[in-house]
Amino acid sequence: MNTQNLNVIFAGTSYTGFAFSALPLGAALLAAAQQVDKEADAARRAVVPDTLRAFEHDLAAAEANAFAASGYVGDMPPFVKAWADAAELEPQAAADSIIAEASAWNGALLAIRAARLKGKQRVLKATSHDAAEALADTAIADIRDSIAGVGNAA
Repeated sequence: MNTQNLNVIFAGTSYTGFAFSALPLGAALLAAAQQVDKEADAARRAVVPDTLRAFEHDLAAAEANAFAASGYVGDMPPFVKAWADAAELEPQAAADSIIAEASAWNGALLAIRAARLKGKQRVLKATSHDAAEALADTAIADIRDSIAGVGNAA
């Protein structure tokens, strides 16, 4: 966690350029929680760099799941076909690879969310600067670990 040159607004007071240890405890807890959020935001962007790509992947996953549910029978859905053509895959293999990638993305996003929520709550309940810093560091490490090998973070 960054402990230098922090900026946070707490209880109506703006603390600009502060060291973590020099902040009042409430401001320090908020600054640490904000860093956990910031790391989660960066992790999500590492996995899914933009919302339109995420939307595209959601559409492809929905089509792939529907195609799989139909027993891979009938016309190949357009998002599945685009991947099958690009990767030179058979229809079932294309759909299955889309489903597997979507599952990995969803798992990473859930792990990021869980680590962020758990980390923030623990940080905000800390009773000292040292405890807050240690808890934030743990949450940040958990967030980083959750995206290893997934999507664009691979």
